[in-house]
Amino acid sequence: MENKAKRFRDRSCYRIVWTVLLCVFSLIVFQVPQPLAQRSPGERVQWIDVHAHPAGGRGAYTDYASAVKAAVSVMEESGIAKMVLMPPPQPPGTPPPFDFESFAAIAKLYGSRFAFLGGGGSLNPMIQQAGRHAAIDDPLRKRFEERAAEILQAGAVGFGEITAHHLSLLSGHPYESVPADHPLLLLLANIAARHEVVIDFHFDPVVEEMKAPDWLASPPNPTVFHANLAAFERLLEHNRRAKIVWAHAGSDQLGQWNVPLSRKLLEKHPNLYMSLRMAPARAPQNHPLTPDGQVKAEWLQLLSDFSDRFVIGGDQFFAAAGIKQGPGTNFAPRARGIRQRTNTFLAALPESLARKIGYDNAMRLYKLKE
Repeated sequence: MENKAKRFRDRSCYRIVWTVLLCVFSLIVFQVPQPLAQRSPGERVQWIDVHAHPAGGRGAYTDYASAVKAAVSVMEESGIAKMVLMPPPQPPGTPPPFDFESFAAIAKLYGSRFAFLGGGGSLNPMIQQAGRHAAIDDPLRKRFEERAAEILQAGAVGFGEITAHHLSLLSGHPYESVPADHPLLLLLANIAARHEVVIDFHFDPVVEEMKAPDWLASPPNPTVFHANLAAFERLLEHNRRAKIVWAHAGSDQLGQWNVPLSRKLLEKHPNLYMSLRMAPARAPQNHPLTPDGQVKAEWLQLLSDFSDRFVIGGDQFFAAAGIKQGPGTNFAPRARGIRQRTNTFLAALPESLARKIGYDNAMRLYKLKE
């Protein structure tokens, strides 16, 4: 009788042990993933701004050292680890145009905190000038290629800011428009692909023909905007090794660059990337943030589905103290709000997604140094 009771106790113990082991195994193998931790909206997240403009003036008075110093002064307090500086996209006849030479040597004094792009004051005017013609001659091609080579030899991590369609938002701010598949833009894509560098591309999309909204001054803007998306897609298709960073996602001005369009183009074009600008938009329905600082569900899904394809491009302007006029001085006061909204946006994302979009993708795409 004693042996039978002992055998019963032993079997009971075995059953208990096996039950516990099965429960532990189930928790390990079948555990439902928990949502990634999110930070409070006020918590600072380290990030890289891949689209920033020093405004140091033109002509007789320039002070780019002061403009770059102004950028340095806000980096620590805003959690900005690095910036990519670039000239804005200037049209032909700008008096006088400026390019990376104005600020690159100063930026290099700060080591790896800055990288730079070039071409906004040299390649872009050539593109805008030639955009009136469907073909380019050999002298222009040679001049364009030589200038692109100079930019890269000077240490630029790519070309920018380049545009095919650029709205004029205030006095002195140019309207620019050329076909996005113009031969010089296709040539630039080939050069960028060959050297494995990026093109920062400003392109205000027009999916369907539309009248200019009342708030846009015409001229310099046209009274009617014609569809331009097909030419942009031809540029993307031209050389799949050319990495094109479409600037200012999330701050659409004409109301046509929405989440469905972004998803469609990202799915179709593996060489397309987007830089997010947390600025007020004329089409708030296309902005990633809700009024109370949350990331909209459709945006969160898009960012998660294409987490390797987004970076932060604040479009911050940093004006030297002695510069009293020009678009840069009008845009510079907006930079603080952009930084604040960027921190709000990153803090509202899951931690790993914030790290990729805010930092890791920029390091990889622009080949930045630690």
